[in-house]
Amino acid sequence: MAGGFIYEKTIQPEFQGGTDKSLLIEPNYAYQVPFTFGSDWEEIKIGMFVSYTLVGLGNENTGFSAPTITIDAGGTTNDTFNYIGIINAGDADSLPLSINNSGFIGAQSHSLYSALSTTRSYNKLANSLYGGATNGISNFFSTYGNQTLEQKPFNESQGNFNIISRNATPSTQYALTNSNIYFCSYWGLNYKVINKGQSNQLISFNASIYGSLNSPYSNKIEDPSMDNLKNIINGAGESVETDLHGDPTTGFLWNQGGEALTLPNSLFYYNAFSQVRPRIHAWAVKKIS
Repeated sequence: MAGGFIYEKTIQPEFQGGTDKSLLIEPNYAYQVPFTFGSDWEEIKIGMFVSYTLVGLGNENTGFSAPTITIDAGGTTNDTFNYIGIINAGDADSLPLSINNSGFIGAQSHSLYSALSTTRSYNKLANSLYGGATNGISNFFSTYGNQTLEQKPFNESQGNFNIISRNATPSTQYALTNSNIYFCSYWGLNYKVINKGQSNQLISFNASIYGSLNSPYSNKIEDPSMDNLKNIINGAGESVETDLHGDPTTGFLWNQGGEALTLPNSLFYYNAFSQVRPRIHAWAVKKIS
């Protein structure tokens, strides 16, 4: 099992023959996958179907049953933060903010407040830079080596990732980890390079969600197929959120010392939580240009 394994889940019979195979990422392990086009891009869209389950053998389909719960990975050292985004895989694989990090741009978090609630700031990855877990605000930043180049708050109204982690009687109202009806959420990550190859090179970011409200009540998925994922990435039922800078002509720093940095070439997902682990039901990247 080591850092991750494939779990087969029973779902509605009309989808994928009634089965879903997902990747579970164990605590303190990363999932890093290179793009087929490498760093040769100007605009890309990434889409994922994701849910969270408890750690431990036999808990692959089990989420939290307590009415509310807060979990925290610590957020004091590099390996006690979650990282989700894109990375430039260099000669040595590393976490963002490691000395040999060749560049990362994405979300950094360390806590989660899980509740069966329509409150939109709940069930989000959070970073104490912007308050407690119930605020549901993650840190979105660009890094190179052990340096932060630029950072911004990433909140629920901007599409901060919705975490499906509840375990209860199956319901059509909420997405629940153990349900075979609605059991995961769609995450969309959209990146665009500005001033490519120039000394003032930037990367803009905005998120996408499925549906109109970013909560387990609205942003829920029952068909985890690649065909459904592709349809959403291409705009079916997708809501595109505001650019984190509020201006599509600017973005996060992606240059250093008067030179443009090499663009990220891989998806990167690191799980710092010791109590829960992400299930990736499907993911894809679309190169627009």
